[in-house]
Amino acid sequence: MGSSNGTFVNGKRVWNERPLRAEDDIRIGETRAIFHTDVGIDEAGETLAESTTLKLTPRERDVLVELCRPALSGGVFTEPASIRQIADALFVTEAAVKQHLLRLYDKFEIHEGERRRVRLANDAVRRGLVSIEHLRHTGPT
Repeated sequence: MGSSNGTFVNGKRVWNERPLRAEDDIRIGETRAIFHTDVGIDEAGETLAESTTLKLTPRERDVLVELCRPALSGGVFTEPASIRQIADALFVTEAAVKQHLLRLYDKFEIHEGERRRVRLANDAVRRGLVSIEHLRHTGPT
């Protein structure tokens, strides 16, 4: 959204968020992609959101939103926010952010390994726990 050349799904201009269906043809400017998913599909062909029944505290949700906020910059391969950036945005210590992230890694079952913040941000968006609307909103969610 906000593309200067337009965003199209199956040849129709998209002005707002909309659910994607398997095999939707997406065009953003001159870039074209076909939407594939490993998430279930309902009888109408729409993707079924993975269970979003994770119990998140309000502050954990705030940390997730701030973690994902750099995605609004428009870069295709944007890195999630750093611990310092999250702490500054939420007016908390870096130690507090680290504790929230550790609990979130557990809840999302993201164990040791490289790029855990990237995996957490991607999973939060994929599960629908963080949306473009959340990212546009400033302040705690």
